[in-house]
Amino acid sequence: MKNKNFIPIKYLDKRISNKLNLDFEIILKKINKKIEDAQSIFNLFSKNYKFNFNIKDLKRFEKYNSILIIGMGGSILGAEAIYQFLKKKIDKNIYFLDDLDEENINKLKKQLMFKKTLFVVISKSGNTIETLSNLFHLKILKNKAKNIIVISEKKNNVLYNLSKQYKLFYIEHKKHIGGRYSVLSEVGIVPAYLMGLDVINFRKKIREFLKSENKTLLKENTVKLANLIIQKKILKSNIIKLFTAIR
Repeated sequence: MKNKNFIPIKYLDKRISNKLNLDFEIILKKINKKIEDAQSIFNLFSKNYKFNFNIKDLKRFEKYNSILIIGMGGSILGAEAIYQFLKKKIDKNIYFLDDLDEENINKLKKQLMFKKTLFVVISKSGNTIETLSNLFHLKILKNKAKNIIVISEKKNNVLYNLSKQYKLFYIEHKKHIGGRYSVLSEVGIVPAYLMGLDVINFRKKIREFLKSENKTLLKENTVKLANLIIQKKILKSNIIKLFTAIR
């Protein structure tokens, strides 16, 4: 079992830690207050959060055992994080395309039977060049294609317009939720559901944790990481190695 207190005390500045501990408590209180604010990004944690899709409508996609998620940055990292943490519970073949590596794309073309693959294309702006380039490179766009899901803002952008032009299954990306905060929104929850995960219970457990009193491990490691970064004593690569042990 890994020791949660593996960082030697000599690396930490006590004064910085004391301030960070206070900051952590203040921020957490603010988050809990904003959970029920429909226009706050923290509303994602609310049990009353309203998704822009109906789970019943996603059932038609459950038959796909191979899923390719296409996006960049926050549009795809949330789904990938969920997959990496819970992949032992996932029986499907999940692939992520978040770069312009032609070799990788050609490899996917050989690996996947496109007719039996579900494509989830995500871009908040709907104009992300890399995402659109990969979409066109794969040549999967067909009128009324039943194996494509598009997630983007509902406005005049390329991806949304393509979904209308080709009559694709479309899910609106909320305007007030930025990509890096979107893991519990449609961007992360739709892929998680398609992976076969219990997304209702998944969100419930996160809410319960936020509202519980026992946040010692989260607090300690958040403060330690921030302490090291503020001091700039350890290179970023070494910080990553240190905190890998937390997982």
